[in-house]
Amino acid sequence: MSDEALAELKIRAARSRQSLQAYARALLEEEAATPSIVDVIARIRSRVSADLRVDEVLGDLDAGRRRE
Repeated sequence: MSDEALAELKIRAARSRQSLQAYARALLEEEAATPSIVDVIARIRSRVSADLRVDEVLGDLDAGRRRE
């Protein structure tokens, strides 16, 4: 870790009235509790069950435009 990064973390910890160790632990716990984008996408894909064909979607869009 660079000296600049360490100095910034010390400042942020002091502003939060925490020790550097407590501040770093809280950051790591927050990071671990946040799902990665890969996990979020996988969850979404597992919940979505659409059996659509491109020609059907385009046909429905065209039909909607004709009604307007």
